[in-house]
Amino acid sequence: PLSPQSRAAASGGAHEFRTREPPPAVAIAEAVVMAGEFEETKAAIAAEGSVSYVADHNKNVSVRKSRQMSMKDEPQRKVSKKYKEEEAQAQSQAAQGAAVPVASKDRKSKRSTSVVIAKAEEMRQRQIMLYETGKDPNDRDYHTSAHSTDLKTLMERQNTKLGKDGPACREGSAGIEIAEATTLQEVCGKNKITPPQKENIWVRLVKQIFTGIFNVLLWGTVLVEGALIYTGNSDDLVTPIILASVVVAAGLLQWWTELKAENLMDALSSMQASAPVPTIRRSKNERRELMLDAEDLLPGDIITLKAGDRVPADIRILWCTDGMEVDNAALTGESIPEPRDPATCEEKSPPTHARNLAFYGTTVVKGNATALVFFIGDKTFLGKIAASIKSARSKSTLEIQIEHFVHLIAVVAVVVGLASLIANLLDPTPHPIGYIIANAAGALFAQVPEGLIPTVTISLMIASQKMSARNVLVRKLDAVETLGCVSVVCSDKTGTLTRGDMTLGDMVHFSSPTAMETVTDFSKTDPADKDTLPSKMLRGGIRNNATVIGKDNKFIGSPTEVAMMKAGVEAWGVKRVKDVMDNATLYEIPFDSANKYMFIAEPYDEGGQLFSLKGAPERVAKFCKYAYVGQGGQAAIKLMTPEMQEVIAANAKTLMGQAKRVLGIAERRANYPADFHWDSATADFAKENFLCDMVFIGLFGIQDPPKPGVKQAVEDCHAAGVRVVMITGDHPDTGVAIAKEISIIPAHGELPPFTVITDKELADKVPSGESFVDDGSDEAKKLEAFWTQVVVHARVFARVTPIHKQLIVQALQK
Repeated sequence: PLSPQSRAAASGGAHEFRTREPPPAVAIAEAVVMAGEFEETKAAIAAEGSVSYVADHNKNVSVRKSRQMSMKDEPQRKVSKKYKEEEAQAQSQAAQGAAVPVASKDRKSKRSTSVVIAKAEEMRQRQIMLYETGKDPNDRDYHTSAHSTDLKTLMERQNTKLGKDGPACREGSAGIEIAEATTLQEVCGKNKITPPQKENIWVRLVKQIFTGIFNVLLWGTVLVEGALIYTGNSDDLVTPIILASVVVAAGLLQWWTELKAENLMDALSSMQASAPVPTIRRSKNERRELMLDAEDLLPGDIITLKAGDRVPADIRILWCTDGMEVDNAALTGESIPEPRDPATCEEKSPPTHARNLAFYGTTVVKGNATALVFFIGDKTFLGKIAASIKSARSKSTLEIQIEHFVHLIAVVAVVVGLASLIANLLDPTPHPIGYIIANAAGALFAQVPEGLIPTVTISLMIASQKMSARNVLVRKLDAVETLGCVSVVCSDKTGTLTRGDMTLGDMVHFSSPTAMETVTDFSKTDPADKDTLPSKMLRGGIRNNATVIGKDNKFIGSPTEVAMMKAGVEAWGVKRVKDVMDNATLYEIPFDSANKYMFIAEPYDEGGQLFSLKGAPERVAKFCKYAYVGQGGQAAIKLMTPEMQEVIAANAKTLMGQAKRVLGIAERRANYPADFHWDSATADFAKENFLCDMVFIGLFGIQDPPKPGVKQAVEDCHAAGVRVVMITGDHPDTGVAIAKEISIIPAHGELPPFTVITDKELADKVPSGESFVDDGSDEAKKLEAFWTQVVVHARVFARVTPIHKQLIVQALQK
């Protein structure tokens, strides 16, 4: 329905209609199209789609209203007299109760098309409202308000709905209306990232052979030699044939090597095809459960995910099971899965750290979820990263050096050739013109080192093969030589500087009421030893564990749990570990992000039951009334004092400062009757009766340790004058601890300013364009002042996104 204002403008009169007022964009489109100017309107709205919107929704409304007024006032948009008469006649007949004549097919078609266009504009505005207020959707960095918008508002903005049971969406109609899907797909496109344009391989081959100053000089030599042979001034066929063969062979070699590397990368990409996604949509308030290809997902779709699924778009988690985890390695390089939680985040929190979002290309490793799709394709976080690396590749050091050398050779060759030409012309002895040209050409092209290109190409190919033997794929041959010119190495942390595999490194327990000792050698522990604290700790960590040992003794579970299981297998062997795990379970409280602990009750072989509690140190210590104190088999149970609580907290802080994850463990003996109904125990009953009066055993220190040889490699780089910079998505404390351990930064003393840079400091230091510019603007001056200090002093970048990583490299290169 038209708005009253638009209908009045279209009909030329002031009529009252009791209709729901649509968005201003709808009114604009309908008022103009019904005036009979569809093509002009379509062009205007198409142009509007290319405008760089700023997601300040109040401004958008005022802008659209001003457009509406300006469109009304434009003389070329006047409504036809014929339409005014038809409208007046329809109104008169309606007032008298007569039947209103049906509009012509042409008018119906225009009105129908106008509704589609207006609907498209409305959907486009919905997408704009997903961006953070004041942020440009075309900005290089990733912005969204989806994580900080309350669920009700978010669903209304996307014109989607939850099920009868709320966010889980297991019952009732939910999702977007199927009737809207076609229009929405026309507006938003397919859910796929636009691949970079690839040059035709044959065009690339021709460029390899015939372009470049050096190749032009060589082909010039061939042409001149051919011309001389054709005119009868030379009979040397060997020189031009060999020269042409060398140029063609060098071009073919480089083209073939790079094509092989590119085809291998394409083959790897094609292996990442996504499975169909369970999707919930609605049709006239009826629930429709569909299996859609990831490419067909739309903003507003509600999808379900389970462990092992690849996240098919940028999604807001509506509901998830406790302990759900997502592997963000595809985006951040960090191999440790991150927990997810549906709770709405604070308004100013960065979306890349939001626990209620999951991003396109990541993987669910634990738990199930119901989620709302909000960005697809190029608008996703992965799409932003892909767009940021499509910009032109900077020239390599080798290209710059060869280009400089060739320019120099060209100048020298031309000067020598001209000098020869002038000398022959000024020679008192007359010479035939063919002789003069041949002499000048010979002098010119004698300066050109014909063997340079094949020599360089073959040398780089040999180096590329050697790199391939070290599992390094070289996509551009000249990148091999660039390694020799490196002055700064930027490296990720997890899996590059570290093993990418969580390992149990420390077990800490009380040696006296005022001190704790650390055990790092677990080979002397024994699951049958019920007295020695390290044995007691390791057995408890393995028994109270959610890890599953699968086929071929592979561990399935969270990295922290797997770390303890691996330590047990290394110390005791798989069979004895399985014997511990196979002991009967009487009662269990699984780990969840709210409690931050897990509990298990099992039969004790000496009678009664053994309770085990493991989790965050502060949560475990809170349930402990006693603590084991002592060394060897002399451990005694002591009453927990406030001073002992402080010792636990201090040791936990020390371990965390060493980039370790810390867990506490406690136990106690119980003596419930044999006929006790464990299944009937509620969570509240367990908390009040099972978790009370626990005996604290100790702390586990788990970390992703540096790879062997990394420290020496970093020190070798420093000795060679090469600076090493760590760029990680992990916590700053973790990054600094590892950096100190491998000599990237000094192990002792206070760190100078700008040594450690976090995402908060980079938040407003990202250039609006693809790269840094020196245009004298305030933004350029602010960025220059900051980055000038950073590129000199920074050694650790923490909590950064992939977009930041590329920016850091660009700043260092500049």
